[in-house]
Amino acid sequence: MTGIVRHGGRVVLLAFVLSALTFPFVVRAEASSISGPVVSVDRTDVSPGERLVVTIDGFTARAVTIATCGNEARRGSSDCNMIESKGVRVGEADTPTVTQIGVFAPPVGCPCVIRVSSQNNDEVAVAPINLIGHPIGPVVGGPRLDDPLVAVSISARATPHGLMGWVGANLGGRVSYEVTVTVTNLTTEPLHQLELFGSVGRSDEDQLATFALEDSIEIGPGQTWKQVVPAEVPAPSVSSIEWQVVASRAGPTIIATSTTRHRPVLLVILAMVLVVDLSVLVIRYRMRRRADRELAGDGELSEGPIGRQAAARRAFATRR
Repeated sequence: MTGIVRHGGRVVLLAFVLSALTFPFVVRAEASSISGPVVSVDRTDVSPGERLVVTIDGFTARAVTIATCGNEARRGSSDCNMIESKGVRVGEADTPTVTQIGVFAPPVGCPCVIRVSSQNNDEVAVAPINLIGHPIGPVVGGPRLDDPLVAVSISARATPHGLMGWVGANLGGRVSYEVTVTVTNLTTEPLHQLELFGSVGRSDEDQLATFALEDSIEIGPGQTWKQVVPAEVPAPSVSSIEWQVVASRAGPTIIATSTTRHRPVLLVILAMVLVVDLSVLVIRYRMRRRADRELAGDGELSEGPIGRQAAARRAFATRR
């Protein structure tokens, strides 16, 4: 009966382990979001000298400069009328700042924009305007053909769901992850139809799975697009995992990577227990063999002359 109980317990444990390794997880992707600096104007057709209502939002800087620029501000402040620009204090990040500005002719031809920038130019937003009567010229300058137009990052963290998910992940089974991808527009113009492709593998040649990201992304100047998506790494998950996202159709193709390492704790513990168990079995086997040899040796002595003399002495002592 005890053997049956033990065998039944092993079967139950094995079934629990297998179910933990194969239990299906359902994780939903979060909707993408756009964050970062943005500026809008109350109208787009304006003549030099008129005033515009400008709404500023998403800046972390507490002070910004607003200027009228030509050439889409591709070359930064050199395309702008900085002499008649305006400095503005910005409120909290979640509260838009509304102000009025005068529109003045920039030093270069249109296409024209209203440019809002932080002091260090690490946050920039533009809004296109039609500056009536101002000449229009070809757009020049800006990023070189081989300059990146976006900054891309990817990060992943393991998110096993429930007890079964935790057990499966820590036994080297498949592991669910939460992958965060961000793309920042480094230019002063909107980017359209950006395409992203995400994958995970143990090396460049060993792709394990892909994960879906939003198609045809549009990102405004200086803004950051972000999406959190689920991904699953199949078993065995016992080594370093490389996550990769490829951004294309926005200047040069950009590849961002990140590496995670999963340590299956329960699998390591079970391996250690197995090693100890095997070691004990080997020791017990060797001790049994040694005892058998000693018994065999005692039997051989009892059958020889010395053994017979000892037996005779014991018999004589018993009769007396």
